[in-house]
Parts: sequence; structure tokens; C-alpha cells
Amino acid sequence: MDVYRRHGSALADSRLSDADLKRLYIMDSTTISLFKDILKGVGRNPKEGKKKGGIKAHTIIKASEHVPCLIRYSEAARHDHMFLEEVLSLSPGSIITFDKGYVDSAQYEVFTQNTIWYVTRLKDNALYKARKEFDIPDNADSGVLKDEEVTLQYGDKREKEHRARRIAYWDSENERLFEFITNNFELSAE
Repeated sequence: MDVYRRHGSALADSRLSDADLKRLYIMDSTTISLFKDILKGVGRNPKEGKKKGGIKAHTIIKASEHVPCLIRYSEAARHDHMFLEEVLSLSPGSIITFDKGYVDSAQYEVFTQNTIWYVTRLKDNALYKARKEFDIPDNADSGVLKDEEVTLQYGDKREKEHRARRIAYWDSENERLFEFITNNFELSAE
């Protein structure tokens, strides 16, 4: 909070409204390594090196309250996207944001059907087709490069599609391109 108070005036002014902030959730996980001999049976089997035991803590935080509202533990080897089913307990109209470790286009489609909005980053190897490009308002942040409708292919033979929105953003301070996807077509690209 001290860092926030010192630097808060420099934050972008494209923050969410208070009403949107109340429906925003943040999801992430962290792996906790366990190296005791008793735990040698848990964790991934590496091709080289020692087997490391561990657990993964999956957490959802309600942004307006700054505290976790859901915590689940799993084996460290469990992929993050398996946790996305837990998000279905959120109310329709909720917004959930998470990193690109939670890639699961089939689950994104379920979110859309349940009116749960997500925002995440697009993986470099994501398969998608551009459908329609949206105009970027003149007063938008200059880092917003593209706002478009795309379809993400998924399924065993990539025969299914999920309609999403792709926003490309150039971070000039760090000289880095970010690509975001969301199923919300109403929020501004910023």
C-alpha cells in the first residue's frame, strides 16, 4: 500500500469504474516446493535431475476487497487450466483476469455461455483467425495498436471455435508488445 500511495498518481487513468471493480476477480497460482524425503512421491517426473515434490495453491481474489475469496490446493504437476472450472461459481457479469497459464478455449466458451467475462494474455502459439477489426478512438491510449474480433480454434481436430476479442498493446516504457484476449466486447480497449 505504501508503494501504491507513493506512485498512485502515475497510474493510467483507464481504471475500471467502482461498479466494474466490484465485479472484478483476479486468479493466479503459485507452486510451493516440498523437498522432504517423505514427499518424494509427489510432483513431476523430470527426464533429468531430481524429482521435486510440491503443491500448487490456486487463488481467486476479489479486487475490491483485496482478500482471497477462494483457495484450492492441488499437486504441483496439475496444470493451471484445470482450475478454471472453479470460476463457474462466480455470478453472471463477473470479470475474471488471469495469466496465460490458464489457456483453455473450451472453458472460455463455457464462461461466455454463463456470462462470466475473462481477460487474459494470448499465448504466442495460439491458433486464431481474425474476423473483424474495430476502430480505435482518437482519444485512446497511443499504446493500443489493434482491437479486433477473432475466433480461437480448439478441440481434438481444432474443429470448434470460440469468439473472442484480441487487443494488441505496445508498452513503450518497457518496449514490449502485449496481446490480450477477452470475451467482453463492451469494455474499452484500454
